[in-house]
Amino acid sequence: MQSIKAIYDGNEFKPIEPIPFKGECEVTIIFPDPVDTIEEKLKILSRTFGTWDEEDAKEIEEIIKDRANFFKGRDDDFS
Repeated sequence: MQSIKAIYDGNEFKPIEPIPFKGECEVTIIFPDPVDTIEEKLKILSRTFGTWDEEDAKEIEEIIKDRANFFKGRDDDFS
């Protein structure tokens, strides 16, 4: 069995890795466990904000927000 990573956009699956074969075949799709929302991650992260100064906390918050939208709107053609 081989596996590749893909993004499910709520309607269809879009591979983010090359498909290792051509033609039609049956596949098994496995969904990962749900992950926390950005708000939940920020709440957990904010508990440690006392160890960083305000500028550090803002930078980390921006990184988390930027990464939340990393795959949204991608229209790469992997075919």
